[in-house]
Amino acid sequence: MATAKDLQSVRSRVGVHFDKKGNIPNQCLRAVLCVSLTAAHEGKVTEINVEADGNEFIVTDNGPGLSLTALPGRRPPAEEIMSLIGACGEHKPHPQYAELLCSISIAEVAAISSTSSLATMIDGVAWAQKYSFGEPSGDFREVKRSSPGNRFRFELDKRYIGSSDFDFPAIDKEIRAIGLKLENTEISYSNK
Repeated sequence: MATAKDLQSVRSRVGVHFDKKGNIPNQCLRAVLCVSLTAAHEGKVTEINVEADGNEFIVTDNGPGLSLTALPGRRPPAEEIMSLIGACGEHKPHPQYAELLCSISIAEVAAISSTSSLATMIDGVAWAQKYSFGEPSGDFREVKRSSPGNRFRFELDKRYIGSSDFDFPAIDKEIRAIGLKLENTEISYSNK
């Protein structure tokens, strides 16, 4: 399992984990969309919303929540996805989804985010966990939330992303070119 040292290596070697010649905010957004896009391809998500405000972005979907049930000796899958490098690919239902969507893991995005959080609804109960540079700041706790699905929020640290802004048309074109079945999923983008 990844450690705080692994997350620190992401920050000290951003160019190894992200394409520094490309748009790093878009790379981060695409990485975080992997959970929602996988569920959409399987017909479990019909709405994905992306909001951005400066270097902060939020991805919400109306699909199934992420599991909070840990296997022996492991953290809950929802926490692993947020804090262990490569875990989002390991938790995909089929290996080809990881190949298509997980060139950068969600934990790598969290590692360069001053704050991030995940809210997920399981059996009508919403749970949330906060992170600072990929490290959980506590356990999942029950929260008030009426909408189903997942809500990922990341505040990317400017030291690691440069001056690029989110380019929604480019990211939408890129994700639609992957070849996933997304015709029954509405994907919306907005800037605050």
